[in-house]
Amino acid sequence: MAKEQASVTASQAGQAGREVAGSAAEQAKAVAGEARQQAGSAVRDLRRRVRDEGQGQTERLAGTVRQWADDLEGMARNASDDSPARGLVTQAANGGRRAADYLDQRGVDGLMGDLQDFARRRPGAFLGGAVVAGLVAGRLMKAGKAVQSGDAAHSGDGDARRTSEITEPVLPPGGSAGTELPEYPRVV
Repeated sequence: MAKEQASVTASQAGQAGREVAGSAAEQAKAVAGEARQQAGSAVRDLRRRVRDEGQGQTERLAGTVRQWADDLEGMARNASDDSPARGLVTQAANGGRRAADYLDQRGVDGLMGDLQDFARRRPGAFLGGAVVAGLVAGRLMKAGKAVQSGDAAHSGDGDARRTSEITEPVLPPGGSAGTELPEYPRVV
């Protein structure tokens, strides 16, 4: 009898163990499904935010380009009629307006698509343009930093640097500190 009870108890324990294992597997599947759903939602949300930010940046860029075009047009209007620069400035203003209109119409998605198409069709030209754009951006950043540090260094009197170079008097040949000869400043 004890053997039978032990066998029944072992059978019941095995059944309970299988039920617990099955329940744990189901819960693990549910948790994994929920995690996948939340990860997908987070990725969609991130993509939407990036797209919205890109669209906002594109709109600001279009506005800035349009403002530059308007400024150039104002310069062209104020230039004399026979000025050769007037035609170039007018062309630049018109090109700026076209670029701003393009950015407004196509947005960031259109711009990225056009860049990708161009890179596929002419990879050498694309890479060359990227190198040139990088060099120009680097030069502009370097110039901006130089202007900022130059403004801070020269924010006082403009003659301060020149007067600080005059450090000690120089006596004429044969003169000494006790003579009445004029002193000449020496620049170091």
